[in-house]
Amino acid sequence: MQCEDIREVRGEIRDYVISSFYVPSPETLADSASLLKSGIIDETGMLEMVAFLESTFGIGIAEEDIVPENLDSIARVAAFVCRKKADAVVEQPLAEPIEIADAVEFDEVHPG
Repeated sequence: MQCEDIREVRGEIRDYVISSFYVPSPETLADSASLLKSGIIDETGMLEMVAFLESTFGIGIAEEDIVPENLDSIARVAAFVCRKKADAVVEQPLAEPIEIADAVEFDEVHPG
């Protein structure tokens, strides 16, 4: 999944937060609200969220990425997921290199 629709990513993250942690008033939880300052997520909860993000969105999250700038609100988490997905697409090779020996064999089998 690429991040064509950040609203969908935000929705999945919101659903996870509401179903996994105590959110006193889910309908008023703003996407920009601090999950740490509001007490919704603590350090252990942050690690649980990292596991959720890795398994749900197929991204790897390094220890140095586990900071409030990336994970302190639904909006920040969604933006972080989209950045990680975009980085993963850029890092993928376009195609396997062709060995010259393979090309020679092809020419021998299918001349001209």
